[in-house]
Amino acid sequence: MMLSALKHKAYAIVGLATCIAISSCSDDKEETPSYNVPETYSFANVDYSGQEQRIAMLGEIDTYLKRGNNGEALDAQKLKNMYANSNAPYSDANLNAATSKQLKNKTISVAVAEFESMFDKVAAASQSAGALASNGRAGILISTTDPSKKYLVDANGVEYGQVISKGLMGAVFYNQVVEGYLTAAKIGPTVDNTTVTPNVGTAMEHHWDEGFGYFGAPKDFPTNTTGLKYWANYSNKVNAAIGSNKTIMDAFIKGRAAISAKDMAGKDAAAAIVRNEWERLVAASAILELNAAKKNLTDRSLKSHYLSEALGFVMGLKYKGDRKLSDAKYNEVMAKIGTNFYNTTGTDIAAAVDIISAAYNLDNVKAQL
Repeated sequence: MMLSALKHKAYAIVGLATCIAISSCSDDKEETPSYNVPETYSFANVDYSGQEQRIAMLGEIDTYLKRGNNGEALDAQKLKNMYANSNAPYSDANLNAATSKQLKNKTISVAVAEFESMFDKVAAASQSAGALASNGRAGILISTTDPSKKYLVDANGVEYGQVISKGLMGAVFYNQVVEGYLTAAKIGPTVDNTTVTPNVGTAMEHHWDEGFGYFGAPKDFPTNTTGLKYWANYSNKVNAAIGSNKTIMDAFIKGRAAISAKDMAGKDAAAAIVRNEWERLVAASAILELNAAKKNLTDRSLKSHYLSEALGFVMGLKYKGDRKLSDAKYNEVMAKIGTNFYNTTGTDIAAAVDIISAAYNLDNVKAQL
């Protein structure tokens, strides 16, 4: 009896030693760190000034393009200089001084030539010297319901100023985040999350912050909706229908807190939310503008204006690798929008909306956008 008891005790000791050797007998997974997630994007060592500068650059391009709406001739080379930040093209001296920052080299490569071509097209349309536009003739379309609204269009009624603006929102800001900053190349396991650079943070923290910078929201969004830029502004426009404001902002805050706390699973989950919800935001923004065009079919100026905005947003949907809208469905949408906006019908627009809403599970809210 005593020998048997000693054997059992010896086996127990061996078993305990084995457990200690492999760290845990029941579970070898790392525990999730405990940390606080702030209510606003308020963290130590944050810098996304480069993103703010590029947002400001697009703002100046927008302002210049709109001068064409008043009959002013636009200079294609000036637009290309603004795009590449060369030859001091901006009115803001700080942007001219930021020679390492530009929009061109941050545009998804397959779209660079397309945007430069559009700079040529909008400049060519502006040579109409403010003449009234019509089908087959470039010039100014004036709203019949609100004469203060007038837009420069080409011979097909396309307002390239809006296509460029909304298109660059996708080809630069959106693409840089979903295909860059929130991927393994920028926030994956090989990225330094230990060495802290004062006012910048670790490399992983900084990359996440730069992604947030492209969203264009203040640190206390959505409580504060003052001064929203580009995507944050459009998020606020469609928020009532899709709830994008809080979903995206909460994920950005949670992800940044997770990185600082070395919670990589939390970071990955937050990144997935931002990538998915931002794509949904692009789709909702396209539907918003398509709906506006459909409501203004008899006002050629407004119809062209909203279709041009929608076209720019739809272009953005192809700038994400794992997008929900297939190439075939993308081409269907583009075909429905058409290349001559004078010929685009309400039936065409409704069909484009239906294709997008089906791909993004927006059927229940598409009428609210």
